[in-house]
Amino acid sequence: MPSRRDLLRVGALALAAGPVSAAARGAWAADGLNAAAARKGIAYGSAVNITPLRQNPAYGRALARECGVLVPENAMKLAYAWRAPGPIDFSFADETVAFAQGNGQCLRGHTLVWHEGIPAWAQERIARDAEGFLREWIGAMAGRYRGRLEAWDVVNEICGPESGRAGGLRASPWLAALGSGYVDRAFTILHEADPGAAGVWNENDLELDADWIAPRRAMVLRTLEGMVRRGVPIRRLGLQGHLYAKHPLDQDKLRRFLRDVAGLGLAIEVTEFDVNDRDFPADLPARDRAVSDLARRFLDVVLDEPATLNVLTWDITNANTWLNTNPQRRRADGLTQRALPLDEAFARTPLWWAMHRAFSDAPDHKAARDKLRRG
Repeated sequence: MPSRRDLLRVGALALAAGPVSAAARGAWAADGLNAAAARKGIAYGSAVNITPLRQNPAYGRALARECGVLVPENAMKLAYAWRAPGPIDFSFADETVAFAQGNGQCLRGHTLVWHEGIPAWAQERIARDAEGFLREWIGAMAGRYRGRLEAWDVVNEICGPESGRAGGLRASPWLAALGSGYVDRAFTILHEADPGAAGVWNENDLELDADWIAPRRAMVLRTLEGMVRRGVPIRRLGLQGHLYAKHPLDQDKLRRFLRDVAGLGLAIEVTEFDVNDRDFPADLPARDRAVSDLARRFLDVVLDEPATLNVLTWDITNANTWLNTNPQRRRADGLTQRALPLDEAFARTPLWWAMHRAFSDAPDHKAARDKLRRG
């Protein structure tokens, strides 16, 4: 197992080498998920957990085999990279970047502005000088990887119409310090730090059908319309894609929502896809069928929309899913959630096959992809 010093040296060398050339891309397996997606002009990828990436070579092999795009799960978040006053710790992010570049994979950044994961010292800075801190943080993190990341989740989970605030933004230290203008400002600062990286608004709970989800979609569309009208450099909406059984999937409503987003000239990414099987039966074949069916119905709609560029799962193996570590998400019977395309031994699950078929059956996105990636 390489030492931390060795890993950091590899990371530094990869960063110095610059972006991977087009000829070097495509190291994934010919029968993998990204290969199936790429044939239709889409990319498949996964979030990366730095701990198993360091400790388990099989995890790295699975990511390299299946994925064309990666996103650090935590390594680029404020709470992990800047835990205390002083220098920012880029080591975790550097290792992920080096791994992706070594395997010819694209990268997304996650996440620059979030209401969670703000260390106490940073909250004090935000209260005193939010503008300065925002510029320092985004400039440092996004600037370090300038030209190497395809996109950045600039703002994450800012939708909160249930609060009753004008504009429907969620309460956060950023909103308290800067007002609603912090959203536009964050996108502008990202564009200044890395103009080649697409700015993304990443949002949860837009996929399924419930009375409280409809106002969220309305708020997102209304806010996006205003941002586009003001010339804010936003290029994509990230649909997190956390699915669960307790709310139905209305394909027609989701299709209309995606069409409305695309009508604003924006691309769409599924950024954190998984299926919470907590309310599905314990019986494994029945549970796998339910998970695969829900995933397939969701992906069929998403992939029918020409503006969809990428589909990323929130990790690739059930061994790492947050649904098994978060006490509120675990199954009551203690069984492992079957949320992701690979099982604990990195074998392909029925969900993997459902995703592969969805990619294979998707319409060709190549023409729309080229236009949207330039946009």
